[in-house]
Amino acid sequence: MRITRLRAAATRWVETQAAELHGVSVLGSSPALVWAHGLGGSCEADDARGVEEILDPGKLGNRTVLRLDLRGHGRSAGAHDPGRGQQQYTWPELAKDLRRAAADSVSRCFYGGEALGAAVALHAAVAATATGSVDAPPGLVLMRPPLALAQVARGEADSAWQELLLRQAATLEAEGFEGLEALEATQSGRPLLNGAAAFFADPNVEQLCALRRAMSKDALAAAVRGHAESQQPDLQLISRLKENLAKAPSTMAADAYGVPLTPGCPVLLLAVAADGEHPVKAAEDLASALPNAELEVAADLAQARATWAERIGSFLRKAWMKEFLTKRIMPQ
Repeated sequence: MRITRLRAAATRWVETQAAELHGVSVLGSSPALVWAHGLGGSCEADDARGVEEILDPGKLGNRTVLRLDLRGHGRSAGAHDPGRGQQQYTWPELAKDLRRAAADSVSRCFYGGEALGAAVALHAAVAATATGSVDAPPGLVLMRPPLALAQVARGEADSAWQELLLRQAATLEAEGFEGLEALEATQSGRPLLNGAAAFFADPNVEQLCALRRAMSKDALAAAVRGHAESQQPDLQLISRLKENLAKAPSTMAADAYGVPLTPGCPVLLLAVAADGEHPVKAAEDLASALPNAELEVAADLAQARATWAERIGSFLRKAWMKEFLTKRIMPQ
């Protein structure tokens, strides 16, 4: 495992302000899996939570895995731009960071993420697919997607989650991390804004809080506000993709795994039963809204830890084989 320094964009890509991001990479086979963490988290926090074990390249067919510290988070703290405020932390803006960091580091990749990272990965995939870009991913992994991502898919407007996040941001700005942690203690007893409250391992909660306190208070507050006020992916585009799937069946009956071949980006959604933070309902609604979506629900976090690596690895292999056989693009 090595620490990786990335450019979110070349200098000419002014929309991401040429931010310099950092991440953790393990080199292996192509195409890589580029991963984004949750709100207030980092690669180091995900290590403590047990996510590193699920994304172990050895369990994913020795595939290259690049886990990115989003701007303002972890080792990418220096990428925070005070002049841009919360706007730089909306899902579409973070998706630009993800795409440019991936382009700077790997030739072709899958996108994936957990919680906020799932929203960022989905935005990146939709944007790349909409433009027919060469970085359109051959597959997408969305772990514990946020409820807000699914609400618009159902045509609903529920502001409760936004109000909670904005309250947390205001508390952080006014009272600092001590005030935020006191507020969280009344809500769940766990650091909700530390990437995710779901622990796949048995971490030291104080260690997670210390990692979060290392963030700039202003950066985290801006990130929380950006997350709360983000717009959803272009669901009209998603609807058009679904219509295209119905109108344009594949010329091949099935791939080498017996999976019917259809155009579009396959999606794997991962959820945990009784997950109060990111409920299964959100993943179910997204599975209905997205073309080529598969849903895997673990009975509990222990089962997720034991089975998700194999499930992700199998999905990535099938997605890449599907793309290879349809010859949309040859392996690099």
